Amino acid sequence: MKKLSSICLLVLLLVSCQSADDDSVTIQGTVQDNDTGVGLENAAVIISSSGDLNGTFTSSDSTGAYIFRDLNVSEATDLGIRASLSGYETLTKNVTALPGQLINLNFNLVEETDDTPDPGTGDGGGDDIVEGEPGVPAAITLLNVSEESINIRQTGGISSTTFSFVIQDSAGRAMDASSPVTVNFRIINGPDGGEAVVPTTVETNDEGKVVTSLFSGDSAGVVRVEAYINREDGETISSKPVLVAIHGGFPSSDHFFVSTPNRNIEGYGYIYPEAPENIYSIIASVGDRFGNPVKQGTSVDFRSLNSGIVQGSAVTNDDGFAGVRYFPNGATPSGHPNGIGFFDVQAHTVDEDNNSINRTITLLFTTRTAIITFTDTDFDVPANGSDNVAFTVTDLNGYPMAAGTTISVSSTAGIEVAGDASVKLGDYFTGGLGVTEFTITLSDIDETSSATVASSVTVTVTTPSGNQTTATLSGTRAKIRK
Repeated sequence: MKKLSSICLLVLLLVSCQSADDDSVTIQGTVQDNDTGVGLENAAVIISSSGDLNGTFTSSDSTGAYIFRDLNVSEATDLGIRASLSGYETLTKNVTALPGQLINLNFNLVEETDDTPDPGTGDGGGDDIVEGEPGVPAAITLLNVSEESINIRQTGGISSTTFSFVIQDSAGRAMDASSPVTVNFRIINGPDGGEAVVPTTVETNDEGKVVTSLFSGDSAGVVRVEAYINREDGETISSKPVLVAIHGGFPSSDHFFVSTPNRNIEGYGYIYPEAPENIYSIIASVGDRFGNPVKQGTSVDFRSLNSGIVQGSAVTNDDGFAGVRYFPNGATPSGHPNGIGFFDVQAHTVDEDNNSINRTITLLFTTRTAIITFTDTDFDVPANGSDNVAFTVTDLNGYPMAAGTTISVSSTAGIEVAGDASVKLGDYFTGGLGVTEFTITLSDIDETSSATVASSVTVTVTTPSGNQTTATLSGTRAKIRK
């Protein structure tokens, strides 16, 4: 008899073609207990695919039957059909749907096996065994969540998750066939993008268990799902909220940006394989059309258009960021509209219509060696007085030195240096006061009386890699006191 049943089931799995709309497919079948052959009610049946059908769902009726009517299929399409029910192992089958087909697909679910004591049975409970039929429901306990994070629908990823709960009385016993309970499900907080819980009402099975599914909408965010029971005595019993993260959709051109910690970098004609990641990196920020982070793992391609070495691609993290490193490779960029030393890095991804989205950022490679030029040829600090000294610092091509470069000024004994005596440069493309132009004040602080003496000040420029350039200006300092 079992052999005959198996043959029947195999026959039912065959795909049969019947006349229908040219671009529509119907999928139907039953969900039943593998051992008894009894139809299973309220089983969730979900379609997964790379197209618009992804996340389409239904549930089995009281006989275990389910049906998907008039699915839009215009070409051969691979579909995964998943059936799940609390207390049973989830089963997934794959079919190839062709336009105009009627597909018969049956699921025989196998009961879950669990070596641990079932909640409320008293197994393994020592002297705390409670016998007899369960009383009124007192607690709703979460047993399992199939996916703790899902994707916005129609993005090609998993867009649904299944929850299993067990209902127990005050003694910890699971409700049984003699005391079924109706359990309700609701979303108590979410992004309001069309996400839904299906089914919203389920009756406990023989083991006091229920199952429902959450399906994502078109917005990212965190969803809080709650199971609750309205008891006959007017009291409401609720579960702890279950949190599920819905990740974003496809990239949007309005929410795709690229940046870098510094745009002026030490690298002109310089090979720097140890370039630090916190400086030499390109970061893309990728959001969907709602401004939410795109789904994790979205690919972004990078390319350096005329200089340097940049890693080719990266995938987004949970917050929608994708980053790569780039390295000075000895190049001396030229031909850029901004001038010598400038070059572009481009980031690229695609939107939901497979259109290219590009963003370009302009960078500047500056030299390791600085040009330090004093405005005057010397200085003269009078006794008890001061003198101002101006100087400029640029790279060999006339640009501000790389971001993070330090400029320090030291002097011989008896002279105090104030003004731009200790400077750390920011990220600049063009020069100016405090960027390439600096002024220091030299003051006499020696209280000893003697003749005028020769003195000097030294400017030291240190790049982020540690390379130093120095220049010294000589002058005089009077030590005679009144």
